[in-house]
Amino acid sequence: MSFRNACYHILAPASEAHEYKKRSKLFDILLIALIIVNVAAMMLETVPGIPALWQHELHIIEVVSVLIFTVEYILRVYSSASAPPRTSQSNGTSQSNNTSQANRTHQEGASAWQKRWAYIKSPMALVDLMAILPFYLSVFVAFDLRILRVFRVLRILKIGRYSRSMQTLITVLRNESHSLIAAISVLLLFTVIAATCIYYIEHTAQPNVFSSIPASLWWALVTLTTVGYGDAVPVTALGKVFGGLITIMGICFYALPAGILSSSYTTQMQLKRDRFKDTVQSVLDDGKLSEHDIHHLEHVRRLLDLDEEEAKLITRLLQHHHKLDR
Repeated sequence: MSFRNACYHILAPASEAHEYKKRSKLFDILLIALIIVNVAAMMLETVPGIPALWQHELHIIEVVSVLIFTVEYILRVYSSASAPPRTSQSNGTSQSNNTSQANRTHQEGASAWQKRWAYIKSPMALVDLMAILPFYLSVFVAFDLRILRVFRVLRILKIGRYSRSMQTLITVLRNESHSLIAAISVLLLFTVIAATCIYYIEHTAQPNVFSSIPASLWWALVTLTTVGYGDAVPVTALGKVFGGLITIMGICFYALPAGILSSSYTTQMQLKRDRFKDTVQSVLDDGKLSEHDIHHLEHVRRLLDLDEEEAKLITRLLQHHHKLDR
């Protein structure tokens, strides 16, 4: 196997290449440990007294971490040319065979640089780039870039590459993006309406607190989210009644995005269970589970991020139904 393919299988989480599984898992563990150490060092830099005592050590951790992250990023971009063609996964809606075949043909015909460019534009690649970019900008650019150091915290998002639950959440956000945008649009519209109404109700009584509609947006936001900091409070009778109504409406409206996400997350988990059931049924065609079949099911279970007890229960139930059918 070429160096590029070897890099791809080692860097890819849960590599399917058997000869690289152990090395891939070891790399994942070491990189996660490095990310945790780096983020911890970044947090310690803000503790009074610690930077003066451990400045040299913290700087070494930063430099070594950035160098390793840089090499990792370059290797990921380089080895992404070895990525196999991917077909779009089902998200509850069926797609035509012709479209899937066209996508597959297009991906198979993509050049190495096209695959690399596609990877560079991917969300995780952008996170990797933003995690190292502030360091190099601060080295090569003369003006103050301290504000860019906030992007160092993005390094903790790199752990999302190794979390199946985080990947499921990203899939949910991607699948429900249109519904979430629609719900957020309604919330923003209702916030503006609430700010406008409270301005005309309270402006005369509190001209300094509700000085304008933009200033009243803060009250509308904290009231609709039921936070209620208390820095802007209606004092008129009508304002109090309107404020109570807005609080009740906020409970209803701000539950919309949570409901959309929870419903879609449940659907995604059910799809994973269904895929695992299909896999179990396929290996039960010969009437028994071999050692190879058991290892294969365990591999699929880890890929789908299913609970071990749940997977065993699904397997036992399908085995029982298979015996009854025979």
